[in-house]
Amino acid sequence: MNKPHAAPLAELNRHIERVTGRSATARGELRSAAAFHEGWARLSAVEAVHQAVRRGAENAGPLNSHMLVLRTLGLLTELSPDYLRRFMAHTEALLWLDDASARLKPAAKAKKAARP
Repeated sequence: MNKPHAAPLAELNRHIERVTGRSATARGELRSAAAFHEGWARLSAVEAVHQAVRRGAENAGPLNSHMLVLRTLGLLTELSPDYLRRFMAHTEALLWLDDASARLKPAAKAKKAARP
């Protein structure tokens, strides 16, 4: 039998492991890839906050909860961009979980209704 050829990416990963002694998998990301990922995540979080602040209501009162959150995120952008990035990642994960659970609820109701 012929031995199947390894995918080019798998060959590249093995080569990197041989040369550097490090794995190029998600756990052992290359330093340049990790730095790019960190920088991109930081820029994305800051840009998301800037967009939210621009879309905020102009005539909102000083105790408007939406505007208070936007001001807090704006200050957090200046004070600790790394904390902001982590906070945004957690928030996005919670929103995804909320959306996923909302999609599961109608399916669960449908199953209950189908039972005799």
